[in-house]
Amino acid sequence: MSRSKFLGPDLLVVLALAVSLSPWSLFAQPAAAAITFDAVYTGEPISNLSGGAQTGGTYLDNLDLQINAEPGGIFGIPGLAGLLYVLYNNSNEFSAEYVGDAHIVSNIDAPRAWHIFEAWLDWAPRQDESVSLRAGLYDLNSEFDTHDTGGLFLNSAHGIGTDFSQSGLNGPSIFPVTSLALRVRTAWGAGGYGQFAILDGVPGDPDDPESSKIDLSDDDGALVVAELGWSGSDWRKLAVGAWVYTADFDPLTSPGGPQDDGNEGWYAIADRTVWRGDSATMAAFLRIGQAEERFNPFGGYLGFGTTLAGFSARRPDDELGVAVAIGLAGDEFKDSRRLDGLSTDSHETTIEFTYRAPITDWLTLQPDFQYVINPGTDPALDDAVVVSLRFELGWSRLLSGGR
Repeated sequence: MSRSKFLGPDLLVVLALAVSLSPWSLFAQPAAAAITFDAVYTGEPISNLSGGAQTGGTYLDNLDLQINAEPGGIFGIPGLAGLLYVLYNNSNEFSAEYVGDAHIVSNIDAPRAWHIFEAWLDWAPRQDESVSLRAGLYDLNSEFDTHDTGGLFLNSAHGIGTDFSQSGLNGPSIFPVTSLALRVRTAWGAGGYGQFAILDGVPGDPDDPESSKIDLSDDDGALVVAELGWSGSDWRKLAVGAWVYTADFDPLTSPGGPQDDGNEGWYAIADRTVWRGDSATMAAFLRIGQAEERFNPFGGYLGFGTTLAGFSARRPDDELGVAVAIGLAGDEFKDSRRLDGLSTDSHETTIEFTYRAPITDWLTLQPDFQYVINPGTDPALDDAVVVSLRFELGWSRLLSGGR
């Protein structure tokens, strides 16, 4: 796909949002509409003890800076909210260098770069916010293919399924590079919702992973996503979603040959509280998905896990969990590897054990262990054993409004 340079109008949109969320705009805000600034620094010493591409370790880090305006917080316009989100990562790409896995064992693993990660306006015309329209730079995974219970785990596959995250020329609009999007969401009854989004099909620049430029081209096509779901009682989420790219892609078995359409897939999520004690809560999730095998290495994905929170009266906010991520290699991917004289394992599976412990209101520690079976579905790589200790330093300030 060719990519034309088109920066001007899109950059102006981002700058306009930055001004509207800046402290200079706060004089026009009603007292009840909060505008907050949040900063979170995440550090993660991480090491591969055996197997994989090579043993050894490195240090990953991530800095999140957000200015968030609640509905009514931008120039006092009822129902208008916004977010400006700046992101930084260092350049230590652990999975690529040490493990060779496709799931990506750390969800802050990314090339070095400063990015404007999200910059959007959201308008809810009704007082009950049952309908909303969002436009701007948008993280697809903030609302689509996400569930609460999986958020505990550090492996990227439990944030968005590998079947979906592998798709596209430069991935979908998710961490660490996003694209322009338009999202419509509606809610009804007791917990039902539907959402639809159309996004630029190629976030950033595939030839420069550190680039975060906003670029629109007819050749990029669009990514179209829809999700229907429900939550209520002990069900945290039941949802089904589908996605499709409008552009043509190279089939895996004939790269450089005639391109074809039909790069699409679907996913389903079940997330539920399964047990409640006096103070403890156990939850479990199941996530399945499928992607078109002609264009994507993994034709299927299965993720599941369970978490336990509140099990200690002395430490009621601590949480532990175990989860499994299984990516199933597609037949077309196996055939393409065979044409190159290479063999392929049928799956990549990662088993993760994790423990999250808030120490203070600004410090959280999370030791983590992962066992990666068949990294990258490459028979030449032995199973990998990965350990890490993540810490988070958080700070928040109310800039305007609030109660």
